[in-house]
Amino acid sequence: MGDGVPPVWEVLRGRGPVLVYRSRIGEGTPVVVKRVVEVQDTGALRRFERERRFTHLLPHPALPRLLGEGENWIAFEALEDALPEPPVVPSVVAALLSRLADALAYIHARGVVHRDVKPAHVLFRGETPVLIDFGIAGTPGDDLQREELSGTPAWMAPEQLTGGAVGPEADLWSLAALGLFLLTGQKPYSGDAEAVVCRRIAGEQSAFAVPDALEHDEPDLLRLLRTGLGEAAKRPSAADFVRLLAVRRLPG
Repeated sequence: MGDGVPPVWEVLRGRGPVLVYRSRIGEGTPVVVKRVVEVQDTGALRRFERERRFTHLLPHPALPRLLGEGENWIAFEALEDALPEPPVVPSVVAALLSRLADALAYIHARGVVHRDVKPAHVLFRGETPVLIDFGIAGTPGDDLQREELSGTPAWMAPEQLTGGAVGPEADLWSLAALGLFLLTGQKPYSGDAEAVVCRRIAGEQSAFAVPDALEHDEPDLLRLLRTGLGEAAKRPSAADFVRLLAVRRLPG
């Protein structure tokens, strides 16, 4: 690992204080590089350094691997294959959610909240789903949370819209929404970001139209996911998700 920035191969995000692109390091190993280009943006620099720190602390099969770093860049393994096109078979959804929940349980136990769980942030290493992008991850009470609305409006938990402290429960709301999206093909909210924020602040609730056959065949899985969309204090923890997905039932 050194300070020589890998050359640009394919631009993934070419605007903003942090650029993202594909490149190669070493003997041609493909990587995804995040590079800070606006060093006067102190918020971006702090988020970048926080992501670098988290990456060193969070080795897990369902989390991205750090392969290189320099003064103003970090390089992760290049992952392929997005989520399967919904609707997805319930057993596949349950297995996928279980692996992601295990990753969330791992980071939550270390005081880290991802804060941006969504379909675009799930890629694959072979058959293993990997939760990527810790660019806005933080810890409960992190002062960076107060500087900006952190998350993707359609996928963030309700408490993320208030600007208060965001805990592990927020990740479970997003994970539950992800599960219902995979089962039904419906997003929790549709429309551009500003419109979604306005509708949600006005009190609009997410609604998934679940087919009758799915209601009949998978009542326990659906109950778990709907509980995940409920009040923060009543949501199952990530570890609970792993356990309950294994048995596919909720306690009465």
